[in-house]
Amino acid sequence: MRKIFSYILLTACLSACSDILDKTDLTGIDERTWDNESTATLYLNRLYDVSMPSWPNLSGSTLLPTAIHDLSDDYNGGEAKIWYGTLSVDNITDFFGGNASNNAWAYIRKINILLTEIEKGALPLDIKTKIKAQAYFLRGWLYFQLIKLYGGVPYISHPQDWITENLYVKRNKTSECVDSIARDFDMATALPATWGSSDRGRITRGAALGIKGRMLLFWASPQFNPNNEAERWERAYKANRAAYDTLLIDGYGLFSSFANIWLDEGTGNKEVIMLRSFDGANKASTFEDAARPYSESNGGGGSYQPTLELVNAFPTADGLPITDPGAGYDPVYYWKNRDPRFDATIAYNGCIWPLSNKTGRKQWTYTGVTEDKNKPTATGFYCRKNINTSTIKDNTKLGKTDWIEMRFAEVMLNLAECANATGRMQEAYDLLIAIRKRAGIRAGEGGLYGLKPAMSKDEMFTAIINERRIELAFEGKRYDDLRRNKLFDQLNGKKRSILKIAVKAPYTVADLEKTDATGLMLRDKLDLNGPDYTTYFTTTVDVLDTQKPINYPSNYYFYAIPTTNITRNPGLVQTVGWTNGTFNPLE
Repeated sequence: MRKIFSYILLTACLSACSDILDKTDLTGIDERTWDNESTATLYLNRLYDVSMPSWPNLSGSTLLPTAIHDLSDDYNGGEAKIWYGTLSVDNITDFFGGNASNNAWAYIRKINILLTEIEKGALPLDIKTKIKAQAYFLRGWLYFQLIKLYGGVPYISHPQDWITENLYVKRNKTSECVDSIARDFDMATALPATWGSSDRGRITRGAALGIKGRMLLFWASPQFNPNNEAERWERAYKANRAAYDTLLIDGYGLFSSFANIWLDEGTGNKEVIMLRSFDGANKASTFEDAARPYSESNGGGGSYQPTLELVNAFPTADGLPITDPGAGYDPVYYWKNRDPRFDATIAYNGCIWPLSNKTGRKQWTYTGVTEDKNKPTATGFYCRKNINTSTIKDNTKLGKTDWIEMRFAEVMLNLAECANATGRMQEAYDLLIAIRKRAGIRAGEGGLYGLKPAMSKDEMFTAIINERRIELAFEGKRYDDLRRNKLFDQLNGKKRSILKIAVKAPYTVADLEKTDATGLMLRDKLDLNGPDYTTYFTTTVDVLDTQKPINYPSNYYFYAIPTTNITRNPGLVQTVGWTNGTFNPLE
């Protein structure tokens, strides 16, 4: 969204607009801004820039959710304080992530200024409505990011007067925040079903409905709903059903190629619903530099390496779990006969991965591999998803791949989870089957694509959560799924697993990397799908968390308000479960 996310353009345009910078109002924005569609839109564009989500490794401390929440059991890394239960009150700073002009509350104030001041301008009603609808969405989005971490927060819906108003605003109940956020998203349903190419990345009515459905799914989930209140699930079901139906009417649906969802930005890809765009220049992604092997990056490498748990979560090509006796799974040649999403997501020892346009290039992850010896994979695997193989290593910090915050498959999975929780079992089956069919899994007996027939509600929930894990891997959803379903409880006391691949004696790394007369290494001539693999390699399972097991205390499901915020605002009350906490985030 080059036009939308250009602060430089905003500055240049305002400088050229006569004496528009001679401000006469206390908001710091000249009132004439709201008389002209171009200046009002440029103000809105800056709100997009500071509010919209991004690649987790780019989040830093200024975008919500902040980078500290880039944590999962599916890959290496993650904030140690969260993993091992050593957080202090002040470690989670999303509540106030920066200085006075660079945090969620500053962004919300800017949004409220637009919503208030635009009414005083001379813009036609239809243009006002379109601009305001986008601002309502952005406000709802920012508040959603806050409540999923903290529960209820002060919900401020106007630009406060710093002189005449009491700024010591108390926390609203979480239920009040949820209702207010839902209304903001409802206001955004006035937006178009689609935008033109020059407005790529703007919020549509389908995106507003989809994110509303996601938010109400959170509200119905165990983190917020430990008593499993049925009315919350019904509300979430209706919201996600409305999103699904509207998106279908608006032409959205599953893209034919799972492997290319993130890479095909053409008009034929109707799966993408909400995104932040990158152009590789003024707006560049560095995800590839972080995720690629060190030897194929520009000084990066080392992040987003799949754990063995994620590798094992993928079913076989028949859709059966690898633990099913009838799956035909071979733990030695673990990559054979797997769900096609496995090859689109996981890079493993000896797989074909033509990075930097190197036709036939194989990826090696064995211990001591020369090209990555200085920064080897920690898990035995690399993330293959979202990686553009045509990007050369020198350009991996200049990524053009858009961040997709929501796509149609997620809406389907959100709906399936709500359908299951409300007793609509066949609907849940139908949605999972459609996703698995697109993935390329074989239909199998009964056309269930490997799903167990006649599942109970609990069995279907487990199936849906695992489907989310593999379908949405490396898309920033696993951490939220673990929190909202309180699944960290199941990880406590455990350690993440890795696969160590060693060269089998009597052979050595030097033997494998010895070149013939044509310059071809021995390793590149091996038939890894046959006996060569066990002849030259041996594998062992080890642990990634070498020092201590995972420990996610129960009070982490709602983080503490930082001390500095409570000091600044005595009206704030600390969250239950933290020192002196009395605010109940479940109300």
